[in-house]
Amino acid sequence: MSQVVALHGFTGSGADFDPLRACLTPLTDVATPDLPGHGSKGSQRQMADYSLSAHMDVMSEAATAEQVTLVGYSMGGRLALHWAIAHPQRVRRLILIGAGPGLATPEERDERRLGDATLAEFIRTRGLEAFFKYWHNQTFFQPMMRLPKERLEPILARRALNDPEGLAMSLENVGTGTLPSLWHRLKEIRFPVDLVTGEHDEKFTRLAHEMGAHLPKARHSLIEGAGHAVHLEKPADLAMLLQ
Repeated sequence: MSQVVALHGFTGSGADFDPLRACLTPLTDVATPDLPGHGSKGSQRQMADYSLSAHMDVMSEAATAEQVTLVGYSMGGRLALHWAIAHPQRVRRLILIGAGPGLATPEERDERRLGDATLAEFIRTRGLEAFFKYWHNQTFFQPMMRLPKERLEPILARRALNDPEGLAMSLENVGTGTLPSLWHRLKEIRFPVDLVTGEHDEKFTRLAHEMGAHLPKARHSLIEGAGHAVHLEKPADLAMLLQ
């Protein structure tokens, strides 16, 4: 039996991949752990629980097969890339959905850290309802927000169950500005990498083209009609890439 390990994005949970699991053959084992500060791990309060190494441990525990197909969305994609580079012999294939290798320069990371800290404080002081009003208003989330009610409501309900402090600590400890850049290490990757973006996600589509120039075995798949959250919007299209 083959194994897929799938990592959700910021504000998500492992359950976000249930639609993808439903599209795959029963012979595929799909592990979908909750990352620190999210889902069942949402109430963690120790700083050590949010370190990069703690996230790597969550992935190592989920990856029980000798080799896995590793899938990561957005924040989960950045973390998946770190794990894949640290354990190249364990990765059969890497699929990054709307994800990148971090920010290339110290100046960019400093600016982003400040933005992430401001957003963390917003979550703590204003609460999740105000935060999600801002968060879901971003252009690349609009295709997800236009999903049929029966598909969208469970997604939003799961997000509303998040613990504000858990999300804030996640931003502060593994946000884009905090994680080190991996641009210089892309050339080391010898396993196949699928870069998946939605046609309405201009930022990450551009980023996928840039990454493809550095990866020895890269393929870019542009999913028609999708925004940033391809795994939630078009799970059947994503499943086709996993067959």
